[in-house]
Amino acid sequence: MMKKASMNIRKLIPQIFMVILSVIFVFPIIWMFILSTNSREDVFRFPPPLLPGDELLNNFNRLLETIPYFSNLWNSVYVSILSTLLILFVCSFAAYGFARFTDAPGYKWFFYIVVGSIMVPPLAGIVPWFMEIKSLGWIDTHWALIIPAAAYPFGVFWMIQYSKQAVPAELYESAKLDGASELRIYWQIVIPLIRPGLGALAILSFLNSWQSFQTPLIVLNSEEKFTVPLGLTNLTTQFGTDVSGVMLGTSISILPIFIAFIFASKHFIEGLTNGSVK
Repeated sequence: MMKKASMNIRKLIPQIFMVILSVIFVFPIIWMFILSTNSREDVFRFPPPLLPGDELLNNFNRLLETIPYFSNLWNSVYVSILSTLLILFVCSFAAYGFARFTDAPGYKWFFYIVVGSIMVPPLAGIVPWFMEIKSLGWIDTHWALIIPAAAYPFGVFWMIQYSKQAVPAELYESAKLDGASELRIYWQIVIPLIRPGLGALAILSFLNSWQSFQTPLIVLNSEEKFTVPLGLTNLTTQFGTDVSGVMLGTSISILPIFIAFIFASKHFIEGLTNGSVK
């Protein structure tokens, strides 16, 4: 009996630990929703409110009156979707070349460049990047947020490793003997096999684009072109930052992230676990 009780305790401790961690991670999100329903005065009250208030409608009206919120939300949606699609194409196509032509001249050097690019902080190249964007005439346009996003070294590295594990080298040779072109091999054979990896990359890319603040801050000047993270910084009144409005705007803005994760969660989890299983 003592041995059985000891085993039950050992099983119970990890479960309790997971519950505590879940509460720690989920509570800030729940509290954000709670603050979005309280007035600006109640937000700074001590002790802080832990129950929903009755100011949700007022906060929502004030949010729409202060900033073009839904315009900013739409900007975030289509910028994130387009940049994610572009990243998936560029990274998967580059990974196909790396996984397919391993004996090409200079292969190792190009691979080292990709890996080395991951280690370079984005801020290190912000000045030449801005000069390039300015020379292209992309200041105050969404092209500056979409096109450069395709240069995603981690995405290329991720898809190279996934493609090498998911697509056997013999499969390339068999398709080539059957007369398939390189584009047909890529589209009809490789893409279906690496779809879980693409799903994981899509989630990561979408999140990176959705929460991006620095790049929109540098290149966007017109308020109607702002994305949500940048637009919420303008949510100020004569009393200072409208915290309850910011919480409401943030609460609404995370809904597309949940929707995107629901649709791609299967591929995301499968893409992260397949590599360790294989």
